[in-house]
Amino acid sequence: MLLAAEALSPGAVWLGQILKSREKVGQILELPANLLLMAVIATGHPSRRDQQTQRKPLAEFIVKEL
Repeated sequence: MLLAAEALSPGAVWLGQILKSREKVGQILELPANLLLMAVIATGHPSRRDQQTQRKPLAEFIVKEL
């Protein structure tokens, strides 16, 4: 879904942190009790696209065997 939103240009972001307020968000969205909220994907047109990520480089996570 994220890739599709990006391909269509509006952009999207995965909001996993919202799970700390899972019950309140479920009430606001009027979700049935038998559904469990896992995350929220917000879509829209970003005000800027030139933002840089604060992620660590992938090379820091790769384990190499000698």
